[in-house]
Amino acid sequence: MNEFSVFEGDFSPEVNPVVTTLIILLGPALNLISSSILSNLSQLIARFTFLVNIEIRIHESVWSRRLVGRLPIIPPSVNRAIVLVSNLLFDGPERVRVTYDTNASPFTTSLATALCGLHLTMKGHNSDLSFMFAVHNVLAAVDFPERCKAEIEISHKRSIYLRVSGSMRDARNVIRPIMVVAHIPEYARRQYFLKSFIVDASKLHHQDEFRHCMLSVLSEAPRLQVLGINIGTVNASETYKWMDSVRVLGGFRELVHVKITHPRPLNLSDADVAYLLRSWRHAEHVSLNPRASGSLIARSQVLLTINALKVAAYQAPPSLRHLGLFVNADEVSVRGFRDIPPHYSAEKIELRLVTASAHRARAVTRLVEALFPSARVLEV
Repeated sequence: MNEFSVFEGDFSPEVNPVVTTLIILLGPALNLISSSILSNLSQLIARFTFLVNIEIRIHESVWSRRLVGRLPIIPPSVNRAIVLVSNLLFDGPERVRVTYDTNASPFTTSLATALCGLHLTMKGHNSDLSFMFAVHNVLAAVDFPERCKAEIEISHKRSIYLRVSGSMRDARNVIRPIMVVAHIPEYARRQYFLKSFIVDASKLHHQDEFRHCMLSVLSEAPRLQVLGINIGTVNASETYKWMDSVRVLGGFRELVHVKITHPRPLNLSDADVAYLLRSWRHAEHVSLNPRASGSLIARSQVLLTINALKVAAYQAPPSLRHLGLFVNADEVSVRGFRDIPPHYSAEKIELRLVTASAHRARAVTRLVEALFPSARVLEV
């Protein structure tokens, strides 16, 4: 059995060789790719009924959006395929790499590319490849002034998991094109939807950045179930004003997992906690920055009181398993919770207390144990 074969001249429909590996080169000489050539390629590949591996190497001068939609269809016999766009030189930079591997798990298909200021990786399945290329094409038209990274995973049920490392503005510029593609009739019928969105931002560049990003996400993906906001450092000009926008998150009615991290405690009131927990009726994991990493945190910076714990026990949905809060333990009496029914489904309470009294801290811990009798209380 031959592993490699070379064909020159016209592609004959009678060709049906026993070939298991095929490599196709589209070099710079083919600067005018015609639809007939690509159509013949698809017909040729279809004749290789024993084909197991295929590699298509395309010179970057040939690559175009028009070419994307005309790439040959991968035959069902193929176990592994690669489409590579580069300058075809050894160790040359890659513009696009698409891999397909039936043995890979949980994703069989991936696409990696470097766009203007954006490094994009997508993972999904062979049936998602056209969606991936459509997302790639739309994002290629967006300018990212700062270097950022976007990772997209697509499940069997067309759920999209998105993680962006960059600014909040970058996150908005990534999510909008994805949802534009998802609403194109061809893909809308497949019901792609954003299930998870996580953004890792080094800092906030202006006070309204967080609000604008979250309102955009809420508009584009109201069915979001997982939300993670990780802000690494405090901008020198940053104030607590941006934290008022955390209340916007109450608009995500289907959230299951929420986690926010920032060096400073969130500027939330007890009433805010009540509102958010009433809004998230399917929530299982809610972590509202209990591990604020900033040094010299004063009691005046922490607005949540012990009442937030009582409110949480009363308002939290039965689905809640994990709750994380940063609480000022000195503001309210630990008494007055006898009429609040215990919340038995919670399994872990992650708590940071601001108090100068060890006795007070122990009293609050006992309060939490009474309010959430099935939970393990972890002071952080």
